[in-house]
Amino acid sequence: MNQKQKQLVRIVRLSIDMAAVVMAWLAAYQARFAIFETPKGIPPFGLYLKLVPFIVVIWAVVFFASGFYRRSQGRRSAFVEALDIIPSCGLATLALVAFTYFYEEYRYSRIVMMVFAGLQPLLLIAGRSFTRKLFRWYRRKSPTRNVLVVATKALASQVLAATGEMDLLQSRCVGTVILEDSSAGVVVGAPDDWLELVARLEVHAMVVALPYRMLGVIEDQLAGIADQVPDIRIIPDMSRFTRFASGIALVDGQPVISINESPLAGMGRLIKRGVDICGAVVGLVLFGPVMGLIAVLVRLSSPGPVLYRQERMGLDGNSFWILKFRSMPVDAEKKSGAVWAKPADNRATWLGSLLRSSSLDELPQFLNVLRGEMSLVGPRPERPVFVGEFRMKIPGYMLRHKVKAGITGWAQVNGWRGDTSLEKRIECDLFYIQHWSVWLDLRIIFLTVFRGFLNKNAY
Repeated sequence: MNQKQKQLVRIVRLSIDMAAVVMAWLAAYQARFAIFETPKGIPPFGLYLKLVPFIVVIWAVVFFASGFYRRSQGRRSAFVEALDIIPSCGLATLALVAFTYFYEEYRYSRIVMMVFAGLQPLLLIAGRSFTRKLFRWYRRKSPTRNVLVVATKALASQVLAATGEMDLLQSRCVGTVILEDSSAGVVVGAPDDWLELVARLEVHAMVVALPYRMLGVIEDQLAGIADQVPDIRIIPDMSRFTRFASGIALVDGQPVISINESPLAGMGRLIKRGVDICGAVVGLVLFGPVMGLIAVLVRLSSPGPVLYRQERMGLDGNSFWILKFRSMPVDAEKKSGAVWAKPADNRATWLGSLLRSSSLDELPQFLNVLRGEMSLVGPRPERPVFVGEFRMKIPGYMLRHKVKAGITGWAQVNGWRGDTSLEKRIECDLFYIQHWSVWLDLRIIFLTVFRGFLNKNAY
């Protein structure tokens, strides 16, 4: 699907989603005041209508942040969509309640809010079903395009599956040319006359999915084929390079392919930063008394500063100074140098061991979050001296620096912290980056409360 068609699909999906949310709000008002009587009388409809623009903005922001419009809708079941929709609607509803708390003009009915919270997921799921049927109807009514696939045997099945969703138009594969390397290094399987083939099959579109080393077989013929085939698409063989989504941008009319494009870009990055600031402020307020008590105890337990600053590597490989409550004597690493933390670390003070085992030594990192050096959720940052070692041993290690380092992360809530498998930790970090959403961040924060503070691998 080209960029214009993708944009059109997103606009249609967003419009139907927002229409479903607005209908749920208006239906909740009608259900509350038309069905159930109230001693104070029915409030003016205009007061509830005033909230509609704010509702649309809140739901659009939450849905975009949750990755609703990055994911394909075509092959997803209603149940899988419900797993996406229900928590996102819950988050948006909480944001609306918080907004109305500060919106002083009128105190909105709690029953309306409750009915609205129950109605919107149902109408959204129905709206998504309608959207799928709308696009299917459009495809059935559109003229059928004949598609020729040129690929290796390994890629052919994937390309054939994708041709049905390439466009809003209905596509039909009329032929498949399988090219392979022979034992002598010569490409075999190409037709003798490409022009005759596309003319005989009446090809309207051609999809080429070949490794770079094999493109030479067809590139000399492309100019002639383009005179007969109006739509030619080349799928570059990027699978061995990419771990995340790929992106294409135009620079002076030339396509530039990004092989590891982070999902945390544009609006996603802005929303995550907003959540980080709010979360850090809340964290400092909630844990402020505890941090004050720990600061006094650290000062009394051993001579030296209360906070410990250590160089760590964060976003894009840039270093920053992470903050912790000091858990070791000031000169603990003077003789040993940088040492990987292990169980029963005898360098820690009695208080330091307690802080580490409960992860309370990490609380000052809320300040790193406020300063923009870290995020609430993300891969845990490592010291540059260890990064230089790990990047040589573990494939894909540096990809974890595509996002800001976090106070907690997917690896930590799954028990991969301390002296545990680095490979498993990286696997969790890459999973987090690939599947990032606000809902995943909130889930990790929730799990951290139950799994992150007290953990057998925290030392």
